[in-house]
Amino acid sequence: MTDSKLPSEAFVALAAVAWADGRMSKSEGAGLLRAATEAGLDADGLAAVEAATKTSVSLDDFDPSGLAPYQRGLTYALASWIARVDGLAAGSEREALAQLGRALELPQDKCQLAASAAADIATLAGGHRPEKYDFAALTERLREKLPSLLK
Repeated sequence: MTDSKLPSEAFVALAAVAWADGRMSKSEGAGLLRAATEAGLDADGLAAVEAATKTSVSLDDFDPSGLAPYQRGLTYALASWIARVDGLAAGSEREALAQLGRALELPQDKCQLAASAAADIATLAGGHRPEKYDFAALTERLREKLPSLLK
């Protein structure tokens, strides 16, 4: 697995952030599935992500120990985007993001830079819509903003 690829467990953690407000919006679910597809998850991985968009999941079982530093930053960046893709980030989603940052062992400054990278791409033409969000551009932008994660 390359550093820019994420395992299905990371996407289930992203789903937990989306579920933190008690619901999974249509745009959150679509964005999550599209990101998982673009990440190249196999059929089993995609099925796990799809199930996590239909039934509430929690961060409690998420184990990021197998993720490389860049994958941790990418997971957080995607989570910050997913939390806002439906137009708002509820307080519970912001708390879930903070919990995810702690689980990923990312310092606050790196979390802020990862979220900033996701926001940079969301502001591109149509980037606020899941079907238009440029995940390849996010990985590049994250590499620019957080080169320390690549070492």
